[in-house]
Amino acid sequence: MTAKPATPVLPREVSLLRIVAQGLVGATAAPSAAEAVRRQLAIQGQQVSAVPHALVVRVVGATGSDVAAAFARGDLVRSWPMRGTVHITTAADHHWLRVALMHRLDAWVRRSEAELGISQALCEHAAEIALAAIRERGPLPRAELLDAWAQAGLMAFAAGKDVSAYRRRHLLVRLQREGVLVQGPRRGNEHLVVDAAPFPSADSGPAGAGVARGQPGHTAALAEIARRYATSHGPISAGDLARWTTLPKREAARALENAVEETTATSYRADTARARVPLVRARADGGVRGRLRILGVGESAPRTGLLYLRADLPELLEAARRQALAARFLASFDELHVGYKDRSCLTGEAGERLICPAANGMFRPLLVDRGRLVGVRPVGEGVLWLDGAAPSARVERDITRAVAAVEKRLAR
Repeated sequence: MTAKPATPVLPREVSLLRIVAQGLVGATAAPSAAEAVRRQLAIQGQQVSAVPHALVVRVVGATGSDVAAAFARGDLVRSWPMRGTVHITTAADHHWLRVALMHRLDAWVRRSEAELGISQALCEHAAEIALAAIRERGPLPRAELLDAWAQAGLMAFAAGKDVSAYRRRHLLVRLQREGVLVQGPRRGNEHLVVDAAPFPSADSGPAGAGVARGQPGHTAALAEIARRYATSHGPISAGDLARWTTLPKREAARALENAVEETTATSYRADTARARVPLVRARADGGVRGRLRILGVGESAPRTGLLYLRADLPELLEAARRQALAARFLASFDELHVGYKDRSCLTGEAGERLICPAANGMFRPLLVDRGRLVGVRPVGEGVLWLDGAAPSARVERDITRAVAAVEKRLAR
C-alpha cells in the first residue's frame, strides 16, 4: 500500500508575516476596536468572553472597557454574517457581508425548515414578535426573546417530536442572516438582541448596490471580501479563503485574482487608514525553515502553493521582526489560528490537540513565541506547555509577562 504523501508545511516565516498582517505588532495595530475589526472584516465571536481579548491585542492601548463601549455605541455587532459560526463585524460591514454570502446557507435553511416544520409565515411571525418586544423593552437578552416566542406558541411540536431547541436556534440564526435582528451591547456574558434595520444597508457597502448572488455587484463584493481577508490575514491561499467564507475554492481563487487586479490598478497612500494596499502573489519554498518568494510581474503562478499577501508585508516584518518574534498571549478562537485552513506554520498535530483536546469545537487560549505555539492557558487554569515543560527559562518568563500584560488591559 502506497503511503499518502505528507502535506507540505508552511515556513515559520509565514507565521511571522501573519502576525504582522493581523495587527499584532505596533506598526499594524489599529487605533480603535472598530477599526481593528474593519481591517479584518470579521473575527470569530463564538465565545463572548474571548472577544475583548482578541481585540485589545490588536489595538493600541485598548482596554476591555473600550471594547464594551464599541458594542454599546453600535460600532460593532455580533451575528452570523458568514459560515455557520458567530462573527463580530462593524455595523457598517454587517449587512453587505451577510447578503453577499447568504446563498451559502440556502441548503441549510431548506433542510432545517423541512425537518423542523418551519414555514415562511412562522419566521415572519417570529420577526414581528421580536421587533415588538425590542420596541417595548429595548435590547433583549436571548432568554427573554425565546420566552416571547414560546409564549406565542412558536415552539410547538413538529411531526410529534419536541424540536423546540433546534427551532429556537434556527429562528435566531435565520432572522440574523436575513438582517432582521443582530446582537449588540454586551450585558454579562451575552450580547443583547437588537433591531438590525438602523444599521447601514447592504447597498451602502464598499461594493455598492446589488451584492447578492446573481446581482450586478456580487463579483465586486467577493473581491472586497478577498481583499480585506488577504490584507489582514496574509499570506493566505484560495483554500484558506474558501474555508473562511465557505465559498467554493474555485470561486475563492477568482475573487483573490480580482482583488489583485483591482488593488494593482488603484493608487494608494501608505498613510491613509483605509488605503487599498496592493496585493501580490507568492509561493513558500523550503519547508518549515524556508522563505516566502514574491512572484514577479507576469511570472507564472504555481499549480499548487500559491499565496496572496499585501505587497508591503515583507518590509513591515523586517521593520518589526523583534515584535513579531515576541511571546504573546492570544484568545480562544483567535484569528491567527482559526482564520486559516492551513496553519502548519503556527503548529502541528500535537499543538492542534492541545488547543482543542476534545475535538468538540471549544478552543483554548494560545501562547505563542517566535511565531510558533508553545502552549495554551485554559481559563481558570495554569499554563499547559506543548511538550510538557517550558522550552526555556526565557520563554517561561516572557510568556508570564505577556499573560500579565493582557490580563491587566482586559481588567480595565
